[in-house]
Amino acid sequence: MISFTPPVSADNSLQSANILAEGVSSSGYVCYDDGCSPNDEVDWWKIYAYKGDIVEISFSGTLPNPSLVCIWGDGWEGDYSIHDSSGSQIASLSLSDDNPTGTLSKTMPSADWVYVKIKGKDSWCNDAIQYTLTASIDSGDRDTDEDGFIDTEDDCDNVPGTSLYDRKGCVDSDSDGYSNPEVGWGTNNGADAFANEPTQWQDTDNDGYGDNVDGFQGDFCPFKRGYSSIDRFGCLDNDGDGYSDADPGGLDGITEWFAHPVGLADAFPYDETQWTDTDGDGYGDNWEDGSWNQTHQAWGIGQWLINATQPDACPFITGTSSSDRFGCTDSDSDSYSDGDVNWTVDNGSDAFPTEPSQWNDRDHDGWGDNQTFGALFIDDFPDNPTQWRDTDKDGWGDNQTYGATQIDDFPLVESQYRDTDGDGYGDNLFGFEGDVCVYSTPEEVESGWISMFDRLGCRDVDKDGYSNPTEDWIAHPDGFADAFPDERSQWHDTDSDGFGDQMEYFDGQTWRESFRGDGCRTTVGSSTFDRWGCPDTDLDGWSDSTTTWLASPGGSGDAWPEDSTQWHDRDGDGRGDNPLGTTADVCPDDAGTSVGPAKGGDRWGCIDTDGDGWSDLGDSFIHEPTQWRDSDGDGYGDAINGNQGDACPELRGTSILDRLGCRDT
Repeated sequence: MISFTPPVSADNSLQSANILAEGVSSSGYVCYDDGCSPNDEVDWWKIYAYKGDIVEISFSGTLPNPSLVCIWGDGWEGDYSIHDSSGSQIASLSLSDDNPTGTLSKTMPSADWVYVKIKGKDSWCNDAIQYTLTASIDSGDRDTDEDGFIDTEDDCDNVPGTSLYDRKGCVDSDSDGYSNPEVGWGTNNGADAFANEPTQWQDTDNDGYGDNVDGFQGDFCPFKRGYSSIDRFGCLDNDGDGYSDADPGGLDGITEWFAHPVGLADAFPYDETQWTDTDGDGYGDNWEDGSWNQTHQAWGIGQWLINATQPDACPFITGTSSSDRFGCTDSDSDSYSDGDVNWTVDNGSDAFPTEPSQWNDRDHDGWGDNQTFGALFIDDFPDNPTQWRDTDKDGWGDNQTYGATQIDDFPLVESQYRDTDGDGYGDNLFGFEGDVCVYSTPEEVESGWISMFDRLGCRDVDKDGYSNPTEDWIAHPDGFADAFPDERSQWHDTDSDGFGDQMEYFDGQTWRESFRGDGCRTTVGSSTFDRWGCPDTDLDGWSDSTTTWLASPGGSGDAWPEDSTQWHDRDGDGRGDNPLGTTADVCPDDAGTSVGPAKGGDRWGCIDTDGDGWSDLGDSFIHEPTQWRDSDGDGYGDAINGNQGDACPELRGTSILDRLGCRDT
């Protein structure tokens, strides 16, 4: 046992109290006031203890130097007390040589010094007290950090704390029963994942949102890490816009979670600028056009974002438009919206709301700009309001109405488009039906004097399709121009005889005989009566006969090709029908062998029954070939040498014996 005697007066006050050590005996001396040397009335001692400790201090006193002069014997008396740090007495004992020991104790309400006061009394002859103090501390219920948890149960016995669940008595800033994390004790050990939030403590998926769904920012998907923070906390948010991805099967969260507008989940899980879709058409309620602010804010849906993608221009109307504006009615499903009073064709609405293959019409002519294969109502001239169709695809338009520009005068001919003189033939000489004479006069065009066969678009006065000859375009047969420029039914003259090759022509309604068609197109001729333009040796107008063109009467050819005064012999008796011609047939319709006066007959070509050269019309004896005249009418022929020849041909007579036909009175 260690004995300690404090110096005199050094421990006379609470402030200068000597320190007691647990389990160590300390000795002291007080004396008041008889026989004292030195005179030291009071000693103060102190020992430090913690909340919950039971501090016991035992006192044992003796008389160090009894007085020999005391008749009845010497003794001592004193007070032994304990005090708190303010000096207030807690408990005390009065001790004496009859009761020299005692123990005082104190259960600590908090950590503090326990003070012990030893005071001597004036009692006997010698008032000195020699004492020994022994302090013990029962720390079984000690609460060093005074947090309500005894050290044997307190996981943080030197740091006051209120945690209850993961460990006891440690710092719990938010007083939710879970201790703050620290080195050696992290959230994986059970520490509070939200040290300053009393409604949260655990974060199983480590996403920063607590598992207590009813607490602050409760994690709706406690076992699936996620960072959504607006519609619900702690669930998957692929685009990072704060709105969680939909979970209609409830596989990731504590309940089913549907996309907006059915639920609150992100309707656009991969677009950070959109999340709500009031009309459910796939286009978001947020917008980027500042001019929309007043109307959209008044509607109370969506918000302005500088980079909002595919903003729904019609957020209360389910629509599929996506080209001019998003999410509005698109009747023909071509991606362009139907127009309305605030969104017209000039703004970009569908110029053809019921035709899916067209939408734009930048020249406002009613024909669409889309020229892809299969499209209808294609505008071949999207920047020219006066043209739209180009049937022949030559770059010139079909519309020929007044005021139109870029007019194709030949809408069905790819190689022609301009007709300067308006004659129906294009100016491009090398195109289809190119006009050789592009500057025909208005008179020629209006009169229809335009050629179409030998060359196109040149002067053709007779309207037969063949152009009039010029210095550089000569007539047929040396060239191709009209050999008969004033005769509609003729144009070629192969043999150059002045008679056209055409035998007939079509006048637009029926076929008609051509004027003076050449019967011998490859042979020069001058015939004009039986046929035109064939050889006529005697130049009487009637053509020479051939094996295919027989002479009269078997055909129409000249029966006398070398006699210009005769040509026909319709009775075929070898005498010409022309009464003014040589050996003219007096009986042109009756074949006869009679001859004319030059040959001893009366007339040419009449019936001559007896073959004497005289026609029956003039033969007085049609059955007697030796007689034909009977000048005196007496029945005897004038030919004296003939049968019954009249001896007196100038004198009528009846003689028959001596001579015939003389007077026989």
